Amino acid sequence: MSEMLLLLVVLIPLIGAIFTATAKHTQNYATNNVYNVVVWVLLANISLILYIFSLIDTSKTGIQLVEKYNWLEILPIDFLLGADVFSLLLLLGINLSFLIAGFSLKKYTDDSKLLPTSELLFIGLLNGYMLASDIISFYIFFAAVSIPLIVLISNYGKQYKKNILVRFSLYNLIGALLLLCAIIIMYNSKSGNIPLNTAGNLHLRKTVEYFVWMSLFIAFMSRMPIWPFHYWISSINSTLRNPIVFIIGNLIPLVGLYGFMRFWPNTVAESIAIYAPLFDVICIFTMLFIALVSLSHKEFRYKIFAYTTVYYLIYLIGVLLPTSGLKMNIGYSLFSYVIIITVLSFTLSHIEKEQKRLDLYSLKGILCRMPRASICLSLFILAGIGLPVTPLFWNNFIIISEIFNYNLTLGILVILAMFLVGLALLEELYLLKDKSSAPHILSETKDLPETEFFVYVGCLIILFFSFFKPLWFVF
Repeated sequence: MSEMLLLLVVLIPLIGAIFTATAKHTQNYATNNVYNVVVWVLLANISLILYIFSLIDTSKTGIQLVEKYNWLEILPIDFLLGADVFSLLLLLGINLSFLIAGFSLKKYTDDSKLLPTSELLFIGLLNGYMLASDIISFYIFFAAVSIPLIVLISNYGKQYKKNILVRFSLYNLIGALLLLCAIIIMYNSKSGNIPLNTAGNLHLRKTVEYFVWMSLFIAFMSRMPIWPFHYWISSINSTLRNPIVFIIGNLIPLVGLYGFMRFWPNTVAESIAIYAPLFDVICIFTMLFIALVSLSHKEFRYKIFAYTTVYYLIYLIGVLLPTSGLKMNIGYSLFSYVIIITVLSFTLSHIEKEQKRLDLYSLKGILCRMPRASICLSLFILAGIGLPVTPLFWNNFIIISEIFNYNLTLGILVILAMFLVGLALLEELYLLKDKSSAPHILSETKDLPETEFFVYVGCLIILFFSFFKPLWFVF
């Protein structure tokens, strides 16, 4: 059993998805069966990930735990799963994020099995993507992980945005096809499957080398909110009111970032690495444009999207720097970042739900009538923009310091984008000071449930202790 730990991390959510899809549909399905399955699946996965942490040396980088399985008997294709501290940090943050979401699942799950099934399917595929250590399995999970999101967007997005869904699907398909071509060429060059960490050692003709690495480059770009691919994700996220679907949508760019992290800079060919500064310019242009738009945008969800875009691209710039020393700092930041986005999304959804129920769209300051929601939103916004007692603050400081050390102008522009998007989020805190709501609203407004409030406070405690020792939860 000890040799199947990584495989179980992938299989447990997929088995849970099969169970939710095939379970008998009863009147209490959404509030009982689904809730229990999702919560127990995630608890099991988190426990398993913590146990895997105890088997590796957290002071070392590089893959330390590898599992090998045979895909096909006819072809020499082995299925490799591998874990290092970076991938385990992301896995723990993602599974913890969906466990947090699980405590609010009853409020946002209708009678349909679609949402819980797609959620567990997405978690299982994303876990597989984070653990894949060979080019074949890496591609399979890369191509498959966007399928649950496309299904959810088609059901939970606004109807007039269907053309955006088509464009999103097309971009993902083109990216997947380009990556497939690159993988086939790499496979044929060695007449066999290739571990990810040796992909840069291939000896290819110059034109073929350019095609392979540019295909990889475009494939990962197609999953990130970066020009010219930024429009589809901003349009989609602005239509998603279900917080679980919103979180899944905001994790898709992590697929592209993780792809860059695995292939760059340790394995990418030098002939391609010289173009990194040009890509930095594109990242900065996208960050500044979206941050400026967020200042004038009225939708809080767009402001969250702008925040996630800026921070994803900061981490991407960190990946592109000619050093591999920032990998763990990016991992620590992403661990905190995923938790912060999850709590902000669910707190915002509760507020929007109350606004719709009481028809308060024209009234500002509704948060002052919901103390628990106000506290959560305020503290997590402050944590998101750099509260100095969270690991996000300290590790972002290190990442930005390296960017300054690499290029002063680039560092100044990164700080400017962070300032603008932080200012856009702080605009929402200003609304908390507005006491113009009618007094009778106070008795009618339902505050954030105590269970959810204490779960979110627990997340703050996790972030607080992670500041002093990022891996304090490792026994």
